Amino acid sequence: MGIGMRNYVLTNLMMLCGVLLGLVSFSAHATIIHVGFANAGGTTSWTSKPIGDPHGTVTLSGWEYDNGWTPATMFYKKSGGAENGMGLTCNQNPTNNRCSQHEIGATPWQMIDMNISNLTNWNALTLNLGSINGTTYGSGGGTNGDETGYLLGAQCSVDGNCASIVLASCTNYGTSGSQTCAFTFTKQYLLNLGITDIWVTPSKTNPDGTNNANILFGSGFDLHYVPEPAELGMFGFGILLIGLFLGLRRRQTI
Repeated sequence: MGIGMRNYVLTNLMMLCGVLLGLVSFSAHATIIHVGFANAGGTTSWTSKPIGDPHGTVTLSGWEYDNGWTPATMFYKKSGGAENGMGLTCNQNPTNNRCSQHEIGATPWQMIDMNISNLTNWNALTLNLGSINGTTYGSGGGTNGDETGYLLGAQCSVDGNCASIVLASCTNYGTSGSQTCAFTFTKQYLLNLGITDIWVTPSKTNPDGTNNANILFGSGFDLHYVPEPAELGMFGFGILLIGLFLGLRRRQTI
């Protein structure tokens, strides 16, 4: 083998090794896309634009229990810190309520539904809850004085019947002010449970009318994904072509 050909082969082998190492490193790290909820304000149901490509969409919808679940208008609250996020307006005005704060309330019982069934090519998602207040803040929170935010996983069938389980909860016991909580769920975990929707609410059941708890859904959520093998393959193929070109030029100049 001549010196030129040997240098050509060695150049390409080094480039190929570099590409493979780069792909291993690149594929080991998930990418995060933040999806904001601001545009959902003022609607009872909102579907995001396609998330990146090709990660599908999510749909948010607001609900209030008025002798049955009825649509409620979502409100994007911007009061700073833990008081930023998605809340709801009230369809009714009972004597015991804090609906004027435009948060997800317990009297009347409210929730925001996040439908994740149309998400594609993702590995995990992170959700945030806000305005979780303790006993020494304002006039108190839930039945026991402290607010609790719940994330309920719903298993919904095509006929609309749903059964829910508690995925996570967050309570602020005995501290002033309010706090936020973040929870990350893997796709595999939710798929194993058959989850199609996530419900955000300050109560697991219809309260007795004296629960003044109210919370916020986060200002958005984070979708985690690992770049598709096809994307990585195209990236590697492009680098490999560059290596071949450089090797060819090197051979021609020797």
